[in-house]
Amino acid sequence: METTPSHDWVLDVLGDLLTYAQANRLPDLADGVANLIPRAKAEIAATRPPAKF
Repeated sequence: METTPSHDWVLDVLGDLLTYAQANRLPDLADGVANLIPRAKAEIAATRPPAKF
């Protein structure tokens, strides 16, 4: 049985980075990460194999 790596931890890291940037008045970083999160979600979703029914 083949396994695929889970990349979901990356979303956790990006969420933490966004929180950090917002809390520390780093608006450019916060904006960049906020724009990156949906792109990361889409790319991660594209790497998942289709569900088997």
